[in-house]
Amino acid sequence: MDRLTWEALLTFLLLIAGFISLYAAIHKRTTFARYSMTVLLVASGAPLAVMLVLESRRDALDANIGLGMAFLLTWLITALVFAASVIIWIVKKRKNV
Repeated sequence: MDRLTWEALLTFLLLIAGFISLYAAIHKRTTFARYSMTVLLVASGAPLAVMLVLESRRDALDANIGLGMAFLLTWLITALVFAASVIIWIVKKRKNV
């Protein structure tokens, strides 16, 4: 597998881990929360998935700025989700102390 495949796989795994962490951090784990997390996960990963498919069908050897922007957007969303889960965990721990 080439470098782009490994980067995409790692990015998707980190995105999934972030949403699992956020789901574990929330107080009420209802079916609505589970479905909304699933929809947000799919919506967060969709731009990168679409750009990866378009890149695989492209024959040009030059740089693809759209693919880079899709990676940056996905990494930003992943960082925000992880930050939100850490904040929720901290607030939850402070209330218990």
